[in-house]
Amino acid sequence: MKHLDIDEIIKFHLVFDEFELSKAYYDVFEAIDNEILKNYKALMPKFYFSSDAEQAIKKALIKLAKSDRKRSAIRKILPQTLANKVYAQLFEKEFLFIEKSREQPKIRQKRQAVKKSERRYKIEDKIHFSSHFSRFWFRFIEPNLELLKNGERQKVLDAVKEKFDEYASLGFEMLCGEFIAKILGINGTIFSSFWKKDMELDMFFRINDKIVVGEAKYKEHKVCKNVLNLLLYKCEKLGVKPDLIALFSKSGFSKELKSSKDDRLRLYEIKDFERLLHE
Repeated sequence: MKHLDIDEIIKFHLVFDEFELSKAYYDVFEAIDNEILKNYKALMPKFYFSSDAEQAIKKALIKLAKSDRKRSAIRKILPQTLANKVYAQLFEKEFLFIEKSREQPKIRQKRQAVKKSERRYKIEDKIHFSSHFSRFWFRFIEPNLELLKNGERQKVLDAVKEKFDEYASLGFEMLCGEFIAKILGINGTIFSSFWKKDMELDMFFRINDKIVVGEAKYKEHKVCKNVLNLLLYKCEKLGVKPDLIALFSKSGFSKELKSSKDDRLRLYEIKDFERLLHE
């Protein structure tokens, strides 16, 4: 019997984490077509919300599934009072949860002038869906229900294929955080990302006075040295001196990066995730 390789296992996990498949598949898009697109009417009740704000909730979830997930995202499309109501209901149902920002407020001297752009800037938390399947639904299915109702299933499947890597990048980043946490012996559920105005690190850990940073790329081309250079530039801007640098790539690394003499650097490919299956 054919076995799935680790790349395909990850793809299935990033769509069907809480979904029980009716049979075995060897291609994630075949599974999406048969289990979701052909069966969307039976799945719709899972995403009904017994609320007078149901339409606003779905609009918000579609926005969050495509945006940078900052808490203010839905306040750009809904009035603030309604946005607060939507969040309250979704958090209560545990459909969403919060990843707290680790950015610290700037300490200012008395009477220190503040630039207008800095006055407008607020430290923000980010929002996560509680399951990959729910995020997949609001990224691809809910916005395309009319196409499915009109029998244009192939158009929806084509859209999924076209944007799948973009969709999967967040889930892959989270898996990479889990992977490096296991390697470093960190127990429990954690979030590893760090963000502030105009800057973001996929992974940022402080462990026993050691600093670990990392980036994850879920793309169809090899990661080159410019990714490392940009990461080091970000660290410099943050005043951070990393003790370990972890780069993750779906499609491998350039020869230049593989031949790097930086002894802090660790390169991880998809095949390395097999370690998670055995731990």
